[in-house]
Amino acid sequence: MQKDKNEVIRATHKGEWMPMSTDIKVECYVLENGERVFSLRGTARTLGLKGGGALALPRMLGANYIQEYLSEDLKSWLIETDQGRVQRIQPPEGGNSFHAFKATLLVDLADAFYRAKNDGIFDKNSMSHQKDLAQRLYNITLAFSKVGINALIDEITGYQEVREKNELQKLLDLYVEGLFQPWEKRFPEDSYREIFRLKDWEYTGSSKRPQTVGKITNKFIYDFLPDEVMKDVREKKTGKEKLHQWLTSDVGVGHLEKQITSTTALMRASDNWNEFEKLFNRSFNRGGNEQLKLF
Repeated sequence: MQKDKNEVIRATHKGEWMPMSTDIKVECYVLENGERVFSLRGTARTLGLKGGGALALPRMLGANYIQEYLSEDLKSWLIETDQGRVQRIQPPEGGNSFHAFKATLLVDLADAFYRAKNDGIFDKNSMSHQKDLAQRLYNITLAFSKVGINALIDEITGYQEVREKNELQKLLDLYVEGLFQPWEKRFPEDSYREIFRLKDWEYTGSSKRPQTVGKITNKFIYDFLPDEVMKDVREKKTGKEKLHQWLTSDVGVGHLEKQITSTTALMRASDNWNEFEKLFNRSFNRGGNEQLKLF
């Protein structure tokens, strides 16, 4: 696999699905463009491929025995992989990016191995692993198809809208309070001190700060909480209360504090504002064109 040439896309949601009565774990992600993907490395682990990390799956699909069974989409994906054009994803919580594997390709993968198995390709003793893999892929796609039937019925009957509203409400219930809470200091003074240092401003410790500080807080802290949450919080805010007063003390504030801690640590490691932005963008896989050029 050549060096990755793709920009990083942010995942807005993630989860781990474990089909009942199996030892299978599937890492699932929804991207900001609505696409559903798996982690490429996670897919390899799910299939029981050992060694090679993100390279394990494309390496296996490059074998001669499976070529005639690969779909055109899988073949195109292999070409893109070899050219370093596999999509990279940033997890919702930030951190290191990873290579993605389109969810729909899993069906093509299962079909390829299932047809090869039926043709007796894996009957040799030396190919027992591939035979087991074909069965594992069959079990995974069968479990997914059962879930898919429910999703199809939901869409046909209109229940999908109810389900989506329920899912959004569950997210908001985790993050957002019904009434704003008493004020508590959430942003350590050290974080403000670092902003002033990097911007080469005189720091006095006063609570009256330039409006730019608020914009910085939004861009580097609040924008990394779920979009739906911040939209709801901003709609609820009616007075002089702070945004964080609407966040739940466990999940909401917990996520906020982690983002503050990470951002402040990157500030401490920087000598000037430009260096901080570059370090932040690299750490959170955010494109350089999103830098705060106004500042």
